[in-house]
Amino acid sequence: MSALTDLFHRQAGAALGSSVEDWVAALTASGVTVLPDQGGPVAMRLASRRNAVGSYRTRLTAEAGRIDLSLLADDLPPLVVDDLIGGLRIDGEGERTSSFLLQYLRRWRRMLIVGQPGSGKSVAVREIAAHCASHAETPAPIPVSLPRLLKGQPGRLTLDGLVDDAVADAVPDADRGPLAAYLHEEIGQGRVLLLCDGLDECGARAPWVAQQLEEILASLPPSCGFVVTTRTNAQGAAARLGLPRVELAPPQDLDATVDSILVACAEARIPRPDRAAFLATRRAWINDAKKEHADLLAVPLLAALLALVCANAPDADLPKGRAALLHRAVEQSVHRWERLRGTLDPVRPWAPALTTSMLLDGFVTLGRLLDGEATPPAGRALESLTGMLRDPLRWAMPPAAAGEVAEHVLRFWDEHVAVFVVNGAGELTARSKVFAEIATAMWARSCGAEELRDWLRHALVHTDSDGAIALAAGLDSRTAEALLDVGETQREATLIVADLAARGVVTLSDGELERALDQLTDGALGALAGEPALPRGPGKPPEFFPVLWDKTRDAGPWPFVEAACLLALPSTSRRRRADLVELSELDDTAELIAQALCALTDARTDAAPLGGAEIDALRAVLALPLPQDSEMVQKGRRSWEMVGGGRLTPGLEQVALGAAEHLGELPDDAGEYVFALAMHAPGYVAERIYAVLARAGFDTSRRWGNIAAQLRDWASGARDDRAALLSDLVSLHGPCPESSGGGFWSLTALGDLLAATGYSDSPANEIDRALAHGSGAERRAWLDAMADAYGIDKAAVATQARHLQQITAPDALLDEWLVAGTRPLVKPSPIPGVGQVLTDAQQTALLACLEADSSWMAWSAANVLINLEGGRVPWDGQELFDKDMTHWHRHRAALFHAVAIMTSGDRRPSLLARAASSESADHRVAARILISAVPRLDPNGSIVEALRRDADLSVRPKDAHQATPVPTHWSCNHCRTVQALDTEDCPGCDDGVRPRP
Repeated sequence: MSALTDLFHRQAGAALGSSVEDWVAALTASGVTVLPDQGGPVAMRLASRRNAVGSYRTRLTAEAGRIDLSLLADDLPPLVVDDLIGGLRIDGEGERTSSFLLQYLRRWRRMLIVGQPGSGKSVAVREIAAHCASHAETPAPIPVSLPRLLKGQPGRLTLDGLVDDAVADAVPDADRGPLAAYLHEEIGQGRVLLLCDGLDECGARAPWVAQQLEEILASLPPSCGFVVTTRTNAQGAAARLGLPRVELAPPQDLDATVDSILVACAEARIPRPDRAAFLATRRAWINDAKKEHADLLAVPLLAALLALVCANAPDADLPKGRAALLHRAVEQSVHRWERLRGTLDPVRPWAPALTTSMLLDGFVTLGRLLDGEATPPAGRALESLTGMLRDPLRWAMPPAAAGEVAEHVLRFWDEHVAVFVVNGAGELTARSKVFAEIATAMWARSCGAEELRDWLRHALVHTDSDGAIALAAGLDSRTAEALLDVGETQREATLIVADLAARGVVTLSDGELERALDQLTDGALGALAGEPALPRGPGKPPEFFPVLWDKTRDAGPWPFVEAACLLALPSTSRRRRADLVELSELDDTAELIAQALCALTDARTDAAPLGGAEIDALRAVLALPLPQDSEMVQKGRRSWEMVGGGRLTPGLEQVALGAAEHLGELPDDAGEYVFALAMHAPGYVAERIYAVLARAGFDTSRRWGNIAAQLRDWASGARDDRAALLSDLVSLHGPCPESSGGGFWSLTALGDLLAATGYSDSPANEIDRALAHGSGAERRAWLDAMADAYGIDKAAVATQARHLQQITAPDALLDEWLVAGTRPLVKPSPIPGVGQVLTDAQQTALLACLEADSSWMAWSAANVLINLEGGRVPWDGQELFDKDMTHWHRHRAALFHAVAIMTSGDRRPSLLARAASSESADHRVAARILISAVPRLDPNGSIVEALRRDADLSVRPKDAHQATPVPTHWSCNHCRTVQALDTEDCPGCDDGVRPRP
């Protein structure tokens, strides 16, 4: 009884009531067991329900971050990736950057998630359900598989059916009734999140399913969450739901998943003393692979397979085995399907005639099609697959059977593995260019020698196929030989094969090294004789900064000399390389660099330390001057120019890479020189140099300069601003005795008030002006009036702000703040009749904000004040209009005058006409601002037309800057001085600039 007595005392002190459920919860928390019995008294029935709900939540929570590898590797236990939900991102319509899925889902509660097959839609549903099941104050999750629901052939989808599907496999039969009753109760309270997965998998019935879901959605309380996932092919059917559409962004944190797989392999297979080296080698390989193929890990299944293949490969195979490992990952995806074939998608069984070899042939066919055509129609892809299957020299299938199997081959690579995907427009696309490249490499391995050489001749013309050539060379040694054959007439082929050899992608025989040296010598001599370097770049250069993609080699013999210096030559061939350097007629600096490169390459080839002569050669190079540091110089108030800098002497960055491996043998200042050189190198080269320096123990953190310190200062200031704003928000209402659902998951009231103020769209410095320098009393009066103007519950705002104040971990608080700051689905508007809602004191407080130091406060207050037109205001609009505001920036002054006009009652038309024809540019801008906000004030458009032809450029709307008649002058928005049109910076003050045309 003591537990209940304590509960009653606490509730009596707070003047609260209680329920039997509260009593059961108190007894359970104190360690008293309440026996569950669905047919017993109320307390026992409630205990039964609590057990069912607890089991349901436990089951959903157990799935969080879980990756089952048993079908990929028998010796690995399931992995758990921490905070997998935190890494899921979405691309919203009209947004330039991706955002966190959970952040937007919490704020919006409703969403249509569109994603490519294999992009993680079902994982997202699972992770959302696990998150809601494991956190307090979250809605009860109800995950539903739509194709599974449809399998029962229901004549109608109902809310009861969705609930029954969610509980069917989640709890024992005896718990289903209590759990379903609980979920229905939560639905009635608007505290659930329905998660409907796989609309596209409903096939031809997707439109019917969407129509049924529309009816269910209409029956739910507004606060109930509702999420539907689909591929693009069913988004048309889903449009009727009216849910905000987002696209599931390609995974950005599969690094964590891949690393977890590597760690699991190390723990299961590698002795403890060797694990660190094992992991370091493979992590470096994965990082290098990602740098070359940025979206390599965009497909979850292949990312996992690639990690396993990488873990299984011997250390010696990693540097040169990228092609082989990628090829193996593709093959593993097919063999995994073969093992699972009988259990996969019984609703859509696979064609009995389909084999793993057909799938691999299909991969090559589709990849080659994509390599030759950007986005072929899905129909053409099926034609190519059908032709491959009908080919008498390959599968010789009858037309009908070939057509059926072709559809299944396309479905496998489109839906199951999801590397070649049919988009919403019915076009075949590659999730990553590397998949088309490895397909081409697999084709090259099987084609004839002349066919291979012919492909290389055409592929070398542009850089688009460089990746495929490299992968083909790594997959089949014939490619290097074929490149040398082509190199007899095409210099670029020789340079490419030399580069592949230097990077360890291919290993050239002594005979091939001799051929390469011969061709490089011919290339150097040809360059000396004036042979031009043929332009080389993408077949279709990008529209912006095409020079960045230009890979045309430098004129002169140096590209051939450098390639020769980087070749791992046997000692018998090094004299010939020296002859090549001597024949190339290099200047003294280039010759020093060539000697240093030869010394570094030979030391690496021989696995030997540098000798005295080699160290002297490096000393000479490390004494060469570097380009001056570049800097931005301000040429005008909004124009800057990069001055200084300059290109590194060719070959120096390669010397730096090699020298970083030998810092212990070089003078003490060698590390500083290499570090300084990296600061001038292209980004991808610089990062490689920094990585080598870091492995040698050199501190490279200085490359970030003061950025880190500046970011820390900014973050500290932002934390202080948030703390001040939270204090202001808490002051809106006293503590509530008890909050019935504090709304802490979505933070709706708090977020709506922030949105009403325009918080997320305001510059950080304007927010800081209000919070760090403004008056606390003025801010609180402003927030109080804004909440009432928008009909926002101030008690809920204060409760949610108080909840955030209790979060002490900075990262956790920032996560919650990002949720509150997320834009709402519907832009908030002041409530109708706002003038009758706000008191005179509140209206006066908002008017004072027009002269606040912060434009954030001023503009948000103005958005309310212009809606006071029909009510009585405690000021004289004409007096405000006549007030001198020239000490303010023009746009702030014009805003003040615009509000004065709008709140002047019957005098509004005459004041507006007076403003539009005033000699004061401030007044004319005020007229422009007001009509832009309330177009009906200029019914025939005459005022706008006059302002569009204003002689002052600063008054005109932006889209009328070039309109005729042309303006005659501009006036400074700061000091109001009139300037000629050809004057860029105002000489009358330190800040004014001419408006941009």
